[in-house]
Amino acid sequence: MVHPQAAVLILQGLSGALFGALLFYLLGSLLLRRWVRINVYQLSLSMAVAFLVAIVCEVYLGKLYYLVTGEPLWQYRVWAIHEGYTSALNFIIWPVYGYYVYFVHLVLHEKDIVIRPRWLKGLASGFDGPLLEILANGFFLLFYGTFYFYYLPDDMRHFTSVQVVPLYMVMGVILSLLLDYLHDKPQRWLYPAGFYLAGVGFVLAG
Repeated sequence: MVHPQAAVLILQGLSGALFGALLFYLLGSLLLRRWVRINVYQLSLSMAVAFLVAIVCEVYLGKLYYLVTGEPLWQYRVWAIHEGYTSALNFIIWPVYGYYVYFVHLVLHEKDIVIRPRWLKGLASGFDGPLLEILANGFFLLFYGTFYFYYLPDDMRHFTSVQVVPLYMVMGVILSLLLDYLHDKPQRWLYPAGFYLAGVGFVLAG
């Protein structure tokens, strides 16, 4: 489980996470035409829930894809765990997706854009997920000379694949339903802490 270059890889993951966080904050501020004021609890909840949902879904949806087609759709190239379906670094990387989701929902709310039923927001993950994968792989290739994860189909030059769209939609709907459910609950730091620790436990089990 422990990688001989764990410290170096964690620093690489942190650099990617910081790049993404800065980019999404600036984009959100640009769309709202003001510096965004962050609700720390809601942001932490979004990041923690996204981490657990995404890392569990990518492993089990990836295995389901393999059962149906007979070959994996992707393979992680950096600190791979769970048979290559995810990475130990995703305790850093996947929360950034929750950070992104927080800003998307914030912009929609501030622009008075209402999507009904609420779970429909999750379908958008089928489109923004692959785009963010291209960004993540591009960052790792540019700065570290390796794919973070590698898609076996070459329809998108192995950065991502159109075949992953329905899998992202499933994950996005689950994430959207959970976040909407927890949003209406009293604010308890037990929620973000619990989801994040459950995600870490899943990583350690790999």
